[in-house]
Amino acid sequence: MAPPLMADSSILLGSLHMFLTSGRTNAPNMVAKLCKEAIGPCSASLAWASNSRVQVVHAIGLLGVGAYAMALPKVAPNWLEENIVAEAARIGNEVPKQQMIFQVAVTVLAALNLLCLVMLVLACQAVRSEAIAKIIEETWEDARSHAHFVSVLRDSYRISMGLLGSVVVIYALLSRLSRLPYPCAFILGWSPAFLPAWVLLQLVTFIRLMAALSMSQVESFYHELDSIGMVKVEGRDFANVKPGHWLYLLRRHQALLRDLKSMSLAISTTVLVFQNVVAGSSLLLLWVARACQLDPWAATGYVLLAFTMGCSGIFAMLPLAYITDLCQSRRFGRRSLLALADRYSGWPMTADIHTEYMRFMQHLNTQEAGIYIPTMGLVTRSSLSQRIMLYVKVLPVALALTLGWWRRG
Repeated sequence: MAPPLMADSSILLGSLHMFLTSGRTNAPNMVAKLCKEAIGPCSASLAWASNSRVQVVHAIGLLGVGAYAMALPKVAPNWLEENIVAEAARIGNEVPKQQMIFQVAVTVLAALNLLCLVMLVLACQAVRSEAIAKIIEETWEDARSHAHFVSVLRDSYRISMGLLGSVVVIYALLSRLSRLPYPCAFILGWSPAFLPAWVLLQLVTFIRLMAALSMSQVESFYHELDSIGMVKVEGRDFANVKPGHWLYLLRRHQALLRDLKSMSLAISTTVLVFQNVVAGSSLLLLWVARACQLDPWAATGYVLLAFTMGCSGIFAMLPLAYITDLCQSRRFGRRSLLALADRYSGWPMTADIHTEYMRFMQHLNTQEAGIYIPTMGLVTRSSLSQRIMLYVKVLPVALALTLGWWRRG
C-alpha cells in the first residue's frame, strides 16, 4: 500500500495530466462549436475547424485538383487545344508559346494546391495548440467575448463566400468575353485555381479568429488598467491604489506577453505559408500578364489582379496589427497600453507607489508586445502601410514592364 503522501501526489499528477489532455482535445471541439454557432451547417466547409473526416476530404480534394492540373496539359483534350489556339490567335502569340504559358500556369497552380494543403495542416495543428486552448477556455464562459468571436466568424465567412463568388463570376465573364470556341471549358481549364482560392479565404477567417482571441486578452488588461482611474476619494485619484498594485499589474503584463508569444508561435508558420502562397499567386499573375503583353487589356487586367492579390494578403494581417498597436502604439490619438499607463504619470501618489509605478512604466517601455511573425517582425499598421505604399509605387513599373510601353514610343 502506497503512503498517503505518494498516493495524494499520484492523484494530483493524474488530475493534472487529465486537465492538460482535455484542454488539448477540447480546444478543437470548442472552435468547431463556435463555427457551428456562427455559420450553422456551413461550418463543415472550414477544414481547420472541422473533424478529421472533413479535413481528409479537403486533403484529397487538394491532391486531386493538383494531380488534375498536372495531367491536363499532358492529356490535352480537344477543347483545350482549340481554346489555346483561339487564345493565341486573339492575343497574337504563337501556339507553342501559348501552350507553354498554360502548362507553366497550371503547374504553378498544382504547387499552390500542395502549399494550401500544408497551410490547412498547420492551421489544424495551431487550433490544437495549448496557447489557443488556454484562451478559449478562459473566455468560453464570458458571454461578451463569446458573442464577439461568433460575430467575427460570421462576418469573415460571409466576406469569404462573397469573394469566392466574385472570383467565379470574373472567370465566367472572362470566358464569355474571350470568345473562345468552348467558353465553359475555359472555367474547367482554370478550375485548379478555385480550391486554393477558397483555402486562402479560409485562412483569412482563421487569422481573424486567432486575432480576436488574442485581442480579448489585451482588451481585458486594458480595461483592468483603465479601471484604476475610475474611483475618486476626496478628490484624489489614487486613493484606492494600495502598495503592490503596480507590481501586480507588471506580473499580469508579463503573463500577457507570454500568451502573445505563445499565440505568435502557434500561428506564425501558418501565416508565413499563407503569405508565400499569396506572393506566389501574385507572381503567377504577373508572369501571365507578361506573356499576354500583346493584348494590352488582358495584360493590364492580370497586373491589377496581381496587385489586388498582394494587397489582400496584407489586409488579412490587419487584425494582428491592431493587437500590436493596442499594446505599444505611440501615435497620437490611438488607444494603447503605453498611452493609458502614461496618463497616470502626473497623478499624486506616495513615494513607494511611485517607485512601483516607475518599475511598471520601465517594463512597458523596454518590452516589445504584440504579434511577432518571422521575416515580418512585429506586425503593426505602420509596417503594413509601408508595404502597401511599396506596392503602389511598384504598380506603374509593373505595368510598364509588362506592356512594354517604353518600346511603343
